[in-house]
Amino acid sequence: MSFGTIIKKLRRERDLTQEQLAEMLSISPQAVSHWETDAAMPDISMLAPLCNLFNVTSDRLLGIDIEKKREKIEAICAESGKYSDRGYNEKAREILEAGLREYPDSCDIMHYLMYVAYWQYINNNEKTKYRDEAIRLGEAILEKSTDDSLRQGAMQILCYTYCDAGRQDEAVRLAKSIPCIAVSSEILLSSICSGDEGYEAKQKEASTLMQFLSRSLYSMQTKLDSGAYAYTESELAALRDKRIALLHLFFENGDYGFYHCHLCDTHTEQAIYYAKAEDGENAIAHLHAAAEHAVGFVTSDGGGAYTSLVFRGLARGSWSGSSPDNDAARLMKRLDDTVFDGLRKTSEFEAVKAKLSAYAGKWQVK
Repeated sequence: MSFGTIIKKLRRERDLTQEQLAEMLSISPQAVSHWETDAAMPDISMLAPLCNLFNVTSDRLLGIDIEKKREKIEAICAESGKYSDRGYNEKAREILEAGLREYPDSCDIMHYLMYVAYWQYINNNEKTKYRDEAIRLGEAILEKSTDDSLRQGAMQILCYTYCDAGRQDEAVRLAKSIPCIAVSSEILLSSICSGDEGYEAKQKEASTLMQFLSRSLYSMQTKLDSGAYAYTESELAALRDKRIALLHLFFENGDYGFYHCHLCDTHTEQAIYYAKAEDGENAIAHLHAAAEHAVGFVTSDGGGAYTSLVFRGLARGSWSGSSPDNDAARLMKRLDDTVFDGLRKTSEFEAVKAKLSAYAGKWQVK
């Protein structure tokens, strides 16, 4: 509906003539006539008086359908997510940048583009470019949005990118402004819900805590104030064994879902550790295990529900990756590392490559 049609409709609803409306606004009747025939638009200074007179929002006055706008923004974000979840960040960026040109004030689109920029920062040579974009978008969301979920997502990315940009104090200040884990939705819902809802909440709480524990075991290494590292290489290998044991403990039925990725990466690092130590037997054993989990994830694609005791019946849920290459393809590339040169001509190593090659490829966008 055009602006002229809207003005005419609102004027008639108020039972006003063009002359009466013109008098109320201290303008000529010809100006009102020009508006209603779409021959001219009012000066921006007239929008507030018109909104007040007809008791409508500026969006209604200008013919902006809020519900349709919301639906279009949701569709833009969902379409981009199909690509970014499978590592096709350039395609996701095209969709989001086009969306921002149409809806430049949409914090939802900014939010999705912020995450795309962050993943491109992590995986691209032009690190500063994408990092600074993620920071700019995160700061814009904090300035403009009142939506808690958008603001919290922005804070998460800003903590990472501020730190990497040498703005450690700002990252720490922002992190300290966020509630501690004890008051997260997973912890609270687990405590206050009952029945089926409470049971599912407790499973989600356990799943979230285990996910973060698994990641912590994988990334414990840090340089201390003394300049020394917290763990030796053999101690790091022991931590990786603990991570593997933890996941086997919770998924006794072997229904690892997304945790196939955790196990694939961990076994790969163990294989590298043992290859450097010239322990070919253990290196090959971990490569076989890594390949099993890479193929396991590719063939399951993360879908279905868990059957193991703690998470029985809980949906494995969606997942996202940073690269279009599936896990079998990613592991195939890791096998090119020179650390495996001493194993490369063995039949066991060839068997690992053969298993992976049957499944290596790109993730499909659904």
